[in-house]
Amino acid sequence: MTKYRPEIDGLRTVAVLAVILFHLNSNFLIGGYYGVDVFFVISGYLITGILTKSIESGNFKMSDFWLRRVRRILPLLLVVIMTTSLALPLLLFKPTLYESIKDILPAIFSYFNLHAYYHFGDYWGQAADKSFFLHTWSLSVEEQFYLIYPFVLILVHKYFKKFLIPLIIITLISFGLFIYFVNIKTKLVFYMLPFRIWELSMGGIITCLPTIDNSNKSYKNILPILGLILIFISYCFANTTINYIAILPIVGSFLIIYFSNGKDILGKLLSSKLFVHFGKLSYSLYLWHWPVIVLFKNIEFKFIGIDKNYIYLIIISITYVLSYLSYTFIETKLRSFKKTPKLVLVGIGLCIMYIAYFKTSYFNIHYPSSYNQQTIYAAYYDVTPKPEVIKMDNPRFYNINLPIRLAENKEAYKKQGIVQIIDNKNPEAIILGDSHGVVWVKTLLDATKELKVSSSVYTTNGSKPFFNIKNLDEQAGNSFFTKQERVDFAKSIVKNIDTWKVKLVIISCRWENLSPENKVEFEALIAYLSNRNIQLLAINQPPLLSFMGNNNASQFISYLKINPVQGYNAISVNEDEIIKSNGYLDELSKKHDNILVFDVFDKLYKNGKAKISYNKDLLYFEDDHLSTEGTELFKQDLKNVIQGLMK
Repeated sequence: MTKYRPEIDGLRTVAVLAVILFHLNSNFLIGGYYGVDVFFVISGYLITGILTKSIESGNFKMSDFWLRRVRRILPLLLVVIMTTSLALPLLLFKPTLYESIKDILPAIFSYFNLHAYYHFGDYWGQAADKSFFLHTWSLSVEEQFYLIYPFVLILVHKYFKKFLIPLIIITLISFGLFIYFVNIKTKLVFYMLPFRIWELSMGGIITCLPTIDNSNKSYKNILPILGLILIFISYCFANTTINYIAILPIVGSFLIIYFSNGKDILGKLLSSKLFVHFGKLSYSLYLWHWPVIVLFKNIEFKFIGIDKNYIYLIIISITYVLSYLSYTFIETKLRSFKKTPKLVLVGIGLCIMYIAYFKTSYFNIHYPSSYNQQTIYAAYYDVTPKPEVIKMDNPRFYNINLPIRLAENKEAYKKQGIVQIIDNKNPEAIILGDSHGVVWVKTLLDATKELKVSSSVYTTNGSKPFFNIKNLDEQAGNSFFTKQERVDFAKSIVKNIDTWKVKLVIISCRWENLSPENKVEFEALIAYLSNRNIQLLAINQPPLLSFMGNNNASQFISYLKINPVQGYNAISVNEDEIIKSNGYLDELSKKHDNILVFDVFDKLYKNGKAKISYNKDLLYFEDDHLSTEGTELFKQDLKNVIQGLMK
């Protein structure tokens, strides 16, 4: 048995607190996710020590090794999963709950890293951010490693007797894969074992190195401190995804584990009661903190107006209490309990039964709604060549009438757009926009029709409406347009503006997330239109219902038990980012005479509250897109403005 080293528990504290701070708010510690890499080195060091000693003594049994892993990992993991799963139906929006159920088995059976890679993609993406068990990807990497590692060490001992050189070779191979692929297959490198082996085996190498002479005080104190500095550099100066900086926490952990002995300066600090206390709780802290954080993210609408720092303190307090209780009554008790494997099997069986229940007709994912059914034209007026395939069983589209684009408009993006011809006149108005523009089209076409103005629509879901107007043959493709399709799109718009003698361009998009390149292209478009005396009507962004997420508004508002009222229903929201992005439009309107901003925001937002319904009509389709009924509130005002601009 490896001698207990309290400074290792202290190092666990350095790792777990970094991860928690990062997950609370990445601005607190941008590279806090590298705490997981520190854990990998510690784990590799401790497990290798156990394995090599038992293999050399001839006492190693795979069954014993895996029973120890089961006792160490699964009891608490199952308790966290079952507690979270039982609490969620009481608190969570049911479609979100339904999605979280899919993550249970990957977490239990240690393939969550594969599940995350294929279902979420980016660890920093929105889909991953909503998973209650995302953090178990690292446990999966470890358990996959320990599935093959004992066999490797057995073979090494049989043919080489010594472990050091083979471990160095394994480390170098994995490290080489990491270095080669980290910038070209970043997501794959982040999640997958082959690119992480070197982090675990670096810890294993330490156990095979000769014991150092601690009488040399110069490196005895300096090297562990240097190791801590390297770890903190990775925490503080990392990028928003894994890259070569991952080398720093690995080397730093290596220096601390190998050169610190608990009597040096850093060793004494890490061996202090406070560091050891949190280090012993580190596994519990790691398992509990993320479900608690995700839960609070899902119910953040209940805390609007409360200082976020208080919310963080509540999250930390709940995490600590749960961790202390689980460490005291589960981790320490069940680690040596003879019947723990049987309890684990019972726990797995209960989890499977829980999952099965939610797949039966007994669980109704939908809420009864008192609001009118919505008709959304987001697909109908989308000229994207490769539109997103809409699955009508998606809860986002429940009880929504969603007309599909006519076959005749399949190539509208490179021809005349989707045209509405009045009295055989060429279009005098062109409507541009991303998905925020698409939701306005029905109301805009109704308004222009009543004004007897022919119009053409070039709105696209998933793509900004801007393009390189100075060089039409140089356009960037995306997942919805090839480069050539984007070129055809741009040329069609420019050609038709000139051919039709267009008088007005109407544009709406999500101004909040314009890239610098989008802004350059937008301002070039403004100049182009100005030179041709063409007016530009820019519709600003409505309030963002961030608490709702990308969910069906009718269902989510019903989940919140907000019933229709006579007149407007309003709810508290924080709109600082939207106000800032709308300010960009206001600044442009001051610089350019041919721009008029149509203000949607101020009509829907007042005194910190956003209007979400009018009588029995919801004004939103989901968090950031207005419903058809929402846009129709503005039809008369739009008619008046358009009529004035067309003179």
